[in-house]
Amino acid sequence: MDRECQAKNTAPPTLEAGTSTAFWSESSPEITAARTKALGLLDKLDAILRGPQEFLHEYVASGWDQTALYALLQSQTLEHIASSGGLASLGSLSAQSGIPSDKLVRILALLRCKNIVQEPEDGVFSLTTISEKLVDDGDFRALFETRVAGAHLGEALNEMPNEYANGTSGFKRGRDSFAYMLTAIALDPADNLIHAWFQRNPPTDRTKVVEIGGRYGFASVSMAEKKARLSFEIRCDSQDFLRSGEAQVGPESKARIAFNYVPSLFGPLPPEDSDTVLVYLIRNLFWNWADEDAVRLLQTLLPTLKASPATRILVADGVSPTAKEFPHHVEIAYRRRDVTTMTMHNVKQRTQAEWLALFTLVDTVVTVKTSLPWSTNAANRLAGGNNV
Repeated sequence: MDRECQAKNTAPPTLEAGTSTAFWSESSPEITAARTKALGLLDKLDAILRGPQEFLHEYVASGWDQTALYALLQSQTLEHIASSGGLASLGSLSAQSGIPSDKLVRILALLRCKNIVQEPEDGVFSLTTISEKLVDDGDFRALFETRVAGAHLGEALNEMPNEYANGTSGFKRGRDSFAYMLTAIALDPADNLIHAWFQRNPPTDRTKVVEIGGRYGFASVSMAEKKARLSFEIRCDSQDFLRSGEAQVGPESKARIAFNYVPSLFGPLPPEDSDTVLVYLIRNLFWNWADEDAVRLLQTLLPTLKASPATRILVADGVSPTAKEFPHHVEIAYRRRDVTTMTMHNVKQRTQAEWLALFTLVDTVVTVKTSLPWSTNAANRLAGGNNV
C-alpha cells in the first residue's frame, strides 16, 4: 500500500478532521485490493488473538459504541462542535444539548476511543474525519435506525409464522428488550482481583472473611475452594440470593462457609466480629448506590475497625478512569461500562476521585489504598488497606 501510494502520489490516510485522500476511494485498484486483503487478515487475526470468549464479548460489547453514537447524533453535539470552529468545551456541549456534563463526558469518552471525536485538551472536544462525514452527510444517520430492528429480529424469527409472507418484522416486535437483557448481563465479579489481594496479604492470626451483599453472586463461594486457611460468612438481606449461593458450594467447602440472612445490611454487628473478622468484603454492591447509603453501610462496620486495627474493609467495584489512563484498546472496556450503566440503570460509574471522596466521608481516621487492574469485560477498582 505504501509503495502504491507513493507511486500514485496518494496522500496517506489520517483521522484528523479535514483529511481528504484518494486512499479511501476506488480510484486505484491496487490500493483497493491491498486494503481489502489487509482488512480481511486483520479481522481473522483479531478473532485468533482474542479466542472464543473474548471475541464473543467484544462482538456484543460493540453495541454500546453504537448506542453512544446514536445518543450523540440525537443531541446535535457534533454539529455544535463543527459550528464552534471545530473545538468545543464540555460545558458548552452540555449547555447546548441539555445533557448533564457528567453523562455527556462518558458518552464522548467512549466515542473518543472509537475515533469519532478527539480530546486535544482535557474537557475540550473536536471532530475527526469520521464525525465530519456524519455532520456533512445526513444520510449516514439513517444507518443507526437499523439498531431498532436488530434488537427485535431474533424475537420476530422465533415467533411462528415467521415466513416473509406472513411473519412479523423486527420493527413490529417493539417490546422493551431491557428486562430480558438484565437477566443476561451481570457485573464482572472481579474475583481475580480479590484473590490477588489475599495472595499479597496472607492471613495471620485471624482467618474469617465476612462478605456483605451478593446480588451478583458471592466471591466467598469460589474463594472457599482455593483458600483452605480461611473461613467465610455471607450476610445478605435476600433469602433468594442466599439459596442461590449456597447451591453452588462444593461439599469440600460447606463446613467453612456460612450463609446468614440479615433483615438489613445496616443492622448492628455481632459483638464477636471484633475478635474474629479479618476482612469485610463488599463486591459490586455500591456501583448503583447513592453515596450516602454507601457511607452509611461502611460506617456500620467502623466499630469493629476501631476495636480491631487488623481488620480491613475490601471493596471491589467499577470505576470510570481518567482519559488516557490506559492504552486505547484497554480504555474502551471502561467507556462501554460507563454507557452500559447509564443506559440500563441511569447510574454513573464513579471516578477514582469520587470513590476517594466517598471513603473520606466515612471517618477521618480511615486510610485508603486503591488498585486499578484491567479485566476483559469490565473496569474494576479494588480498595483496601488500613482500614478500607
